[in-house]
This record gives sequence, structure tokens and C-alpha cells, in this order.
Amino acid sequence: MRILVVNPNTSPSMSAAIATECRGAARASTTVDVLNPRRGPRSIESYTEDCLASAATVELVMEHRDAYDGYVVACFDDPAVRALRELVRGPVIGIAEAAAHMASLVAAKFSVVTVMRRSKPRLAESIERAGLAGRCGSVRAVDLSVLQIEEDLDATRAIIAAEARRAMEEDDAEAICLGCAGLGPLDKSLQAELGIPVLDGCGCAVKLVEACVEYGITTSKYLSYAAPPEKEYVDWPVFDTAGAGQH
Repeated sequence: MRILVVNPNTSPSMSAAIATECRGAARASTTVDVLNPRRGPRSIESYTEDCLASAATVELVMEHRDAYDGYVVACFDDPAVRALRELVRGPVIGIAEAAAHMASLVAAKFSVVTVMRRSKPRLAESIERAGLAGRCGSVRAVDLSVLQIEEDLDATRAIIAAEARRAMEEDDAEAICLGCAGLGPLDKSLQAELGIPVLDGCGCAVKLVEACVEYGITTSKYLSYAAPPEKEYVDWPVFDTAGAGQH
């Protein structure tokens, strides 16, 4: 099985960290490739950056869409996930919906702990799109940017752990979803410290893609995720050769 994991931002160091997490979660027989777009924001911390990263992610996947059995979008905003489901045959899973669905299977209520206060509405929308807003006790944010996560991972871990404990005590969270792909390396150590499930969406998404492929299911092309209508795309080379509606 071959899985393409797309880091929608353009941070090579974050792509490397995502690769470690995803390959660690995958079966030994699964090949996991991790790519990021050639252009776009270095991190995704606004609706504007989400939009730009979504377009770049679509372009990247269109260039590789016949080479993989399934796809993971490694950003908790789940950018481009619905568009990609129209464009490729294999299952496409975003890390927010993956973490939220897995958390809902092992806990009555979960919370999301992320970075940057302004990210909270976007991440809450991701959980709502996954149909799990009623199971999410809170979306909490700490005073770090996405790129600051990697500067001192031990310090980041302490800050995230403290916020997760507040989610447990104040919001009755029984599981924690880490609300940024860059936080993935902290999942197991935080789980050991907190004593409740702590979910890295990257690992969750890889396991769900594997499960879908092995079970023999993929995205339904009936109605919602049918291919886009055939039409001309002006000055968009990737569609000039691939054609958005051909799959």
C-alpha cells in the first residue's frame, strides 16, 4: 500500500517531523511518502493561508494522484480535503476529522489543544464538519505560533500539558486531540503523563487510510464527491494535462 501525506505548508522541518510520525504509525508493509507544496505559506494560521495552502495542495496531489492508494492532509484545518475527494480515487482523510473520530470511539468527550488563539474558530469548524461538535468539550489554545513549536519541543510539551490538564479539570475532557500536525511528536509522552488518550491526527489518519484500503472502501462518487464538471481552466497547467473531471 502507498499513502501520500501532504503537509500543506512549506516548512521542510515540519514535513520531516510529520514523516516520522506517519511512518511510525503505518504498517511495515505500507509505504508513506510525505510532500509539501513548492509554494505557499510557511505555516497556516489564518483563513487566507488556509485558502492559499488548499490551492497548492490540490496542485500537488493532482501531480501524483495515480501513484497512491490513499491520501492524508496533515493540517488540523483539513484544507482541501473535500476538493481532493472529488479529484482522486483513493480515500482522503484530514487529520482533524481523523483525530476527532478516533477520540469519539474511546471517550465520551474530548478537547482539542492547539496553538494560537485565533486558530480556535477554524479548528472548531473542522470538528463541526466532521459531525462531532457535540462530543467536543472545548477547543483550547496556547500562546505559541506554529513555527515556535519546533524551537523548544520540551517547553512546548510543558505548555501543552498544562492546557490539557485544564481541559480535563474544567471541560471534563476524557481525551485530547493535538490540534496541529507539529504537535504530533508529543502524543505518547503526554498520554503517559495525563493518563488519558492523546491523539496525533497524523497517525490517526494513516491508520484510517490503511483500514479503508484494506476493507476495500473509498470515497463515494455519488453526488457530493462526484468529479467536478468538465470545463476549461484558464492558466492552470496541472488541469491542462490532468483534467479535473476525468476521475
